[in-house]
Amino acid sequence: MSMIFRRVFAFLIRLVVFLIGTIFAIGLLLLGFVLTLSFVVWALLRGWRPQVQRFKVDPRQPFGGFTRRGPAVDPANIVDVEAREVPTAPPRLDRS
Repeated sequence: MSMIFRRVFAFLIRLVVFLIGTIFAIGLLLLGFVLTLSFVVWALLRGWRPQVQRFKVDPRQPFGGFTRRGPAVDPANIVDVEAREVPTAPPRLDRS
């Protein structure tokens, strides 16, 4: 008879731990949702437009090849500079 009580007690403990974990996970999801929503509302109240960043995956690249997808760089924002020689620095001590 005590074996049945042990099994029932162990099952109840597992059930309680599972429910606590599920409630914790749902709480984290809700916290993330509330923080995201509050950031968007804050940005809109400040006059900023929240931007969605889209990513595409190139399967030919190693590690999935995540690249940022979005508008191309505006050529008006590119600044040309003149190249100049940089003097060589004295040799550094090798600490290996």
